[in-house]
Amino acid sequence: MTQTTKSPSRYMGGPVQVETGPRGAIAEASYIAHSHQFGRKLHKVGEGVWCHVGSCLGNSTMIEGENGLIIVDTGDCVEQSQQQNEDFRKVSSKPVSALLYTHSHYALGSRTYIPLGEDGKTPVWAHKALMTNLARTVGDLVPFLTRRVAIQFGMFLPRDGEDSLPNQGLGPFFFELDKYKPTSGFVRPTNDIEDGQEATIDGVRFKFFHAEGDTDDTLLIWMPDRKTVINNIAWPVMFNIYTLRGEMFRNPVKLLRGLDLMLELEPEHMIGVHGLPISGKDAIKQAVTEYRDCIQFTYDQTVRGINAGLSPAELVEFVKLPPALANGRLTGQFYGELPFYVRQIYAGLVGWFGVDTVELHPVAPADEAARLINLAGGAEKMFEAAEKSLVAREYSWAAQLATYLLRLSPNEARYKTLKAKALRAMGQVTTASNTRSWYLTQARELEGSVDTRQLPIRFANEAMVKQMPPLTYVNALRFKIAPELSAAGAKLVRLALGGAGTFDLHLRHGVVEVRQPTPGSTADCQIELGFDDWAKMNGGAKASVDLAAIKISGDANLGRRIVDAI
Repeated sequence: MTQTTKSPSRYMGGPVQVETGPRGAIAEASYIAHSHQFGRKLHKVGEGVWCHVGSCLGNSTMIEGENGLIIVDTGDCVEQSQQQNEDFRKVSSKPVSALLYTHSHYALGSRTYIPLGEDGKTPVWAHKALMTNLARTVGDLVPFLTRRVAIQFGMFLPRDGEDSLPNQGLGPFFFELDKYKPTSGFVRPTNDIEDGQEATIDGVRFKFFHAEGDTDDTLLIWMPDRKTVINNIAWPVMFNIYTLRGEMFRNPVKLLRGLDLMLELEPEHMIGVHGLPISGKDAIKQAVTEYRDCIQFTYDQTVRGINAGLSPAELVEFVKLPPALANGRLTGQFYGELPFYVRQIYAGLVGWFGVDTVELHPVAPADEAARLINLAGGAEKMFEAAEKSLVAREYSWAAQLATYLLRLSPNEARYKTLKAKALRAMGQVTTASNTRSWYLTQARELEGSVDTRQLPIRFANEAMVKQMPPLTYVNALRFKIAPELSAAGAKLVRLALGGAGTFDLHLRHGVVEVRQPTPGSTADCQIELGFDDWAKMNGGAKASVDLAAIKISGDANLGRRIVDAI
């Protein structure tokens, strides 16, 4: 396989056009221009169908039924769905007759349409796997994912000024934290949907297809009488095969099914969960064909390179989109970047090991840094080299050299400043919102203006906890209970949550196994608390619970340690 010489990337002195955006952001010009489509607006798509864009990252669609309104997706919080509903009400005063979730994202604003105490009165439709997926996102990795979500979506960046975000690639913003504190308002589905299922909801005919997107509970929604399709695959940017916040492997091959289905349906109107709706068979066909070919090309050429023996780093240089795909209507790299996707395909298919066995037992990072600094002639020599690289616009190399210096002297102000400058420059030349957020957030953290350990949001609240299966949060105790509680031998803790169920926690060898109680078994201690208090404790309102009133039988010290961990 022939390797060609590549021109330098935008991060290593390659050509780039940087401008200042309307709110003062210093950013790549085409990325700033990408913002034009995200103004808050209710778009009429076809007869009885409207798409709301601009109140959050994901769109909401309103479909007029015989007696009411069918709402598809409800944003990431109640404050966003209230904005959507405000605009919907300018068109229709009909009551809401049903909710539909395209997938487990953008379902947290549903309380705007179904108030507390009215669950079950309005049908809520979703793929049968939605609750399982949502439980995963609010379960095991909540602290990790919440911090990474906050970084990725620029929540540690200012609303205005050079470090602000022109847009989020998929939409204008995640949350407007300067205007509201987001409130989760999830309403669990009442109707599970299978692949290929047909249903008439409030007089509107639907056919649902299971078409994986960024989640495996994604639905493709087809309205045959209105020739309209709603999808979560064709985004206004190249599909994010890998998200920097961290996720399970999104296999590109599985994305093709939904895109090919849309081509087969020949819709006259295509509504995306993100971006502007598109009307016209020919325009939709061209956009979707470019999009599915872009995804297939990325996968196929990555596999071709793997089979040729290329390492992940070599694959990044090898896989380059042809102009027809790179410049497609929906294929711009304004959210993530192609190199991230290539690396993820490699990791998803064959794991982390590349082609060089030196990767098996590399020198520890601090030791490597010390040796490289010594080879460079000392820290001052490496610092001078990093400064020269920064002047030469070799931002990646300057940041890497600064990283070596910081590994040995993590509190040295000069090194922090140098790396922050390099990262800020990289953030200013990227086209991708995710990349910009990560670079600028770390730059500001090095400068001491933000602390990403102080989370600006939380998704779980008391009401959210009550909507999820109790086992979701019981299982999370596996990651909260200290291993030393079973150091002296196995323990059995019984947790009784009022009418929500009873669970046994088997503590042994430092692990916690959650089981249903075995008849006749005896617990070392039993903890009894009402489900309301349990929901408060897991939903961020532990201070409002009288912990001393929680009933503990048996080993009181063990019980208190468990309560403290909740």
